[in-house]
Amino acid sequence: MKIGNVEIENSLALGPMAGVTDLPFRLLCKEQGAGLLCTEMVSAKAISFHNKNTISLMQIDPSEHPVSMQIFGSEPDLMAEVAKSIEERPFDILDINMGCPVPKVVNNGEGSALLKNPDLITQIGKSVSGAIHKPLTVKVRIGFEK
Repeated sequence: MKIGNVEIENSLALGPMAGVTDLPFRLLCKEQGAGLLCTEMVSAKAISFHNKNTISLMQIDPSEHPVSMQIFGSEPDLMAEVAKSIEERPFDILDINMGCPVPKVVNNGEGSALLKNPDLITQIGKSVSGAIHKPLTVKVRIGFEK
């Protein structure tokens, strides 16, 4: 299987889970045969503020590859700027979270709240994909209501 130029040896992919898919958990999943790993979602705003806790969420071990880093936000220009600023980090694929239903994320207009605004989704996708060279994926849900 391939995403862009990233070769994935099997179809077992670890989905991003806040508070779960930290570095030790991802390494265990890799040991057990996961073909693609994904970091916890990381706030684009927190990355732009150089938050210490955020930097630790972005740690990647060389044995994890291929690995996807997931970011979330709702501001196309900021997300593109952040994506460009982190592109040199050792992840293989950048993923945008447009599926998280957690109230503190949704109440900021991020995560699954973006599903209510297709024009904003398009703006974010175009801005971020135009700012980076790595493959870009998006995590979505079927809809916002259910």
